[in-house]
Order: sequence, then C-alpha cells, then structure tokens
Amino acid sequence: MPQQPSGSDGSCDLPRLHDLISRQADGLITPDEHRELAAVLEADPEARRLWFLRNDIELGLAASAEQSRGEIIATEPVAFAGERPRAASIAGLTMALAGIAIGVFGASAVWALSVPGPSAAGTTIPVLAESFEDGQAKTVPGLPRGLTDPDGDIWRGDEARIVTAMQEIEPAAGSRMLRFESATHAGENSPKSAWSDVYRFVDARPYIPLAEGRPVTARLAADFSMAADACGPDEKYSVSVRFYAFDRDISQGPNPLPLEWVYENSVASGMKRLPIECGKQGWRRVTVDASLPPEAKFVLLHVSAVRDYPKPTSEPAVFAGHFVDDVTLELYVGSQR
Repeated sequence: MPQQPSGSDGSCDLPRLHDLISRQADGLITPDEHRELAAVLEADPEARRLWFLRNDIELGLAASAEQSRGEIIATEPVAFAGERPRAASIAGLTMALAGIAIGVFGASAVWALSVPGPSAAGTTIPVLAESFEDGQAKTVPGLPRGLTDPDGDIWRGDEARIVTAMQEIEPAAGSRMLRFESATHAGENSPKSAWSDVYRFVDARPYIPLAEGRPVTARLAADFSMAADACGPDEKYSVSVRFYAFDRDISQGPNPLPLEWVYENSVASGMKRLPIECGKQGWRRVTVDASLPPEAKFVLLHVSAVRDYPKPTSEPAVFAGHFVDDVTLELYVGSQR
C-alpha cells in the first residue's frame, strides 16, 4: 500500500492506518488522531476502502452477536459473566462510524454503513476479482517471484494466453478469459507433464489485520469451461483450484522457485479438483476453503487444467480449448461458512 499523507511528516504507513482505524472503532481515538485519520481517508481511496471493509466486519459481527443473544431462551434469570462483544450496540456503532463518515466525506457517504441482515454470521473481505481484463496477453514462464518480481502483479506459469470469445465459449465475466495451452513452458524440461498450471501471487497484508485476530477462512473460486471440440472420445480432463498461504514474501525463497519449496514453506493450503466433461459447454464454478493462521500474510493462487487420460509419454499434454475465468479470492471473518 502506498504511503498515506498525514500529520507533520506527510505520511502514514499501513500499520499506523490500521492502528488509527482500531482506535476509532474502540472509542479511544484522540482529537489529534481523529484529524490524522480524517486526512488519510480524505487523501487516499485505498485507505477509504480498507476503512469501509473494517466497518463491514464490525457491523456484521455485531449483528451476529445480537441475533445469538436474542435466540437464547432462559426459564430463570441468568447472570451473564462473559465479556460482551466490543460492538455491543449496532445502533451505537453505526452512529459512531457515521459520525466520522459525515465529517470526512459528507452525509452521502453514510450509505456504506448499512447493517447486515439478521442471518449474518460474519463478514467477507474481497481481496481479488480477476476476469483478465487488464491487458496481459499471455502468462510469463515459471512461478511468481513475490514482491520483487520485475514483471509485476501478473499471472505466471505454463503456456496460456488471454482470449476473447472463441470455440463457442463466451467469457464468464467481462470480455476476456484465460485459455490453457500447454502443460509446460519455455525453459522447463517436463516431457511427461499432464498439468497446465497458472499462478498469481497476492499480497494480503492490507486485509488480514482487518480481522483483528478473529478466525479467518480464505476462499478461492474460479469458473472453468471446455469447448466441445477440445477433446477426443477417449480423453478425460479435470480442473483444479489451489492456494498456499505464507508468513513471508516468497521472494526470500530460491530463484527460480521450485514447487517443493512452496509445499514445505506454506503455513496453510487448500485444494479442490473436479472432473470436467468433454462436450459439456458452459461454466463450472470450483471453490476451495481453508482456515488461515494469524501469521499468514501472502497467498499464492494456483489454477490448473489437467489431462487425466491418456497420460503423456514423451511430450507434455496440450490443451485445445480449456478456459478459466472470474477468479476470486475472499477472506471470511467470523464463524465457518
């Protein structure tokens, strides 16, 4: 996250922003800190987005807590000795958040402070929504290199390219989608590979602190499709979504980065693999959930098309019409879905 303008030195880093937001939510913010937070929020759209996400979490968990208390039926008076949730009153919390919203953005900003419905059990933080519309034409060979990647925030891996509608397949979202092409990439010696693997590295540090130590579940989801003319009568294929969470930037690992290092150094992971039928057009959503430990800060996304049969013998598998689109990563704060 870029440095935020604030105070006499003209900057406020990400930990300071989260500290100010937490002090505001706790009712501990001082007048000087309130002015500092207001200046940051007024100057930077990303800071405002994080602020509203934090508000959504507080309101969602408060709504869940009030619903749970309302469902308790006691035949005798019960003394409640436990600690009340910090957001004890939804109405009071909404007023507190609305106060700073009006002070910073004007009354029109209060629309963002809507209270979740009574069925809310937690809050979702959107981290990534990828429909391949940003101009990347094809994957860069190899695994991502982390924050020091000279190619930036892109998709890497085996040979694949970004296409518009083709082979009677329309993109699931937007006007573009990714087409898997090969189970290898330039410079890789993998003659028996059956997996076409594509990766994306995500910096989750701006989002994890919003949970403030509460349980966090990561959800990776993607839509897959296969053209009717993309396989022979005896071929079988599957698709896969997987992610690995890390407590440090993967640029600290070896270069090039081997998958063995990824397996051994991830602090959490999740995978879902499902068959995809030949000749069945349309999109199939595949999702995987996994709990994240508090130390998780970065996430490596991994989506694949797999030729299950026949297995390659001397040449890597090729893919004649296999697509992925609408890849999303969310963090779910609160009780498990």
